[in-house]
Amino acid sequence: MKISEFAEMNQVTTKMLRHYDEIGLLKPSAIDPMTGYRFYDEEQGQLLHWILILKNLEFSLAEIKAVLAGPVRSEDLVNQLINKRIEITSHMNAQLQKKVQIDRLITLLEKEGVLIGNSFELLHMTQQSVHELKKNMPNLEVFLESTSELLSVCADNDAVAVMRFDIRHFKHVNDVYGFDVGDQVIVACYEIIRESLEGYRERACLGRAHGDEFIVFVQAGRDELYTIAQSIVRRMESFDFQSVGCLEQLGCRVGFIYAEKGTVDDIRKLIEGTMETIHIAAGTGSKYSVFAKAYIE
Repeated sequence: MKISEFAEMNQVTTKMLRHYDEIGLLKPSAIDPMTGYRFYDEEQGQLLHWILILKNLEFSLAEIKAVLAGPVRSEDLVNQLINKRIEITSHMNAQLQKKVQIDRLITLLEKEGVLIGNSFELLHMTQQSVHELKKNMPNLEVFLESTSELLSVCADNDAVAVMRFDIRHFKHVNDVYGFDVGDQVIVACYEIIRESLEGYRERACLGRAHGDEFIVFVQAGRDELYTIAQSIVRRMESFDFQSVGCLEQLGCRVGFIYAEKGTVDDIRKLIEGTMETIHIAAGTGSKYSVFAKAYIE
């Protein structure tokens, strides 16, 4: 059949079919040597159908061509699809983190009544805006949902961990400086942790457990976890808490449990277990302390 008929039957454009011919992805069954017209067999619609499915799943045309270049084994295609699922899920997590940040900025700008073209100092927020930012931090349920997504694409032998972050003597901040300053400190510490996770954002998620505690799930081994913890400590040490109304330099505790994904049957157990690691870290008496342990079922 003519290219126009084949395109109409499969609800694609002739321009797309010509492009697929040019790159060798879907060649016509015949080409008229006199006119150059392309002709297709009805059976080629099945191959086109596979191309459209894989394209819709965000495979590049080069990847599709490689997949369909010869006889396709179901095992090979399954592996390709698993890899694509990991890629998409990682992308989704990164986009989710961006969405949360965008939501916060929208709320802040709406509360402040900022107009396009007006100058705006982000550090000079109203307390109501700080409260909104604090309220919109991912809670435990949102954290669990993001964690489940990441965990589902990890291999059984992948190293994973849950970290818990605690602001040292936070009650003292509320007692001495008031709850408004306490809210400012919460927001600042959340940003310190978030920035420390920038290099891991496609395999990590962050949430607020309660009060002054935050939790992080990350696909990383023990050495990487210490790197993250140390990054949080360094950022905490260098942050100017006077800028948010707290005249004291605050300390932090970081506790984490690490394991192979295949040994974890309930992510909530890891989360609950980090409470113990925080208590042990607190027992060192150090202003900045880190404690880790392996997960054993």
